[in-house]
Amino acid sequence: MENNCKTNACISCDVKNCVYHAENNTCSAGKIHVGDGSANTAKDTCCDTFKAK
Repeated sequence: MENNCKTNACISCDVKNCVYHAENNTCSAGKIHVGDGSANTAKDTCCDTFKAK
């Protein structure tokens, strides 16, 4: 799978109380980390990069 995304602007984020939440519901973090390593469904995952405003 080729990744043509050059920034996290390709990552949609609806979490408005995160310091990395940007215009158009995108992520402005330099990089993101998604956890928990034991996920079985999308609901089991979380953004470990989240920082509250």
